[in-house]
Amino acid sequence: MKKLILILLFSLNIFANEVFLLPDESKIAQEKIKSLIKEAKSSIFIAMYNFSYKKIAKDLLEASKNGTDITVLLDGEKVSKDDDVLKLFKDNKIKTIVNKDKNKMHIKAMLIDDNLALIGSTNFTKKSFEENYDLIYISKDEKLISKLKEFRAKFE
Repeated sequence: MKKLILILLFSLNIFANEVFLLPDESKIAQEKIKSLIKEAKSSIFIAMYNFSYKKIAKDLLEASKNGTDITVLLDGEKVSKDDDVLKLFKDNKIKTIVNKDKNKMHIKAMLIDDNLALIGSTNFTKKSFEENYDLIYISKDEKLISKLKEFRAKFE
């Protein structure tokens, strides 16, 4: 029985990690992100340097309407140059935090239900998904999730 439990735990850990290389796997990555947003049970925290992709923003609005608590952290300098998505979130009562301290908020991450992390080099922009070589990594790694929670706490 112990052996079976160990095998199951190991199997779950293997399948908890996914990697997407953009732009080649852009369509699959976008479908995965949409699915993760839709399947969130309680909360989504996003820290994003550049967020202008309305397709993902609309998925977040839908999740919010269905009861998911959404928080989006954006870089103050970057959002001052392109604030369409920020306005969309504010108009729809999505909690937004604009980082205005001396440190640039350059992280690209999403934490879902405090147990699934998405990180990488990808900004949530159309260009990142269609024209850039970028990487998205999705994981249930406890250390990674703990670090993202620690980061989120700085802005709560």
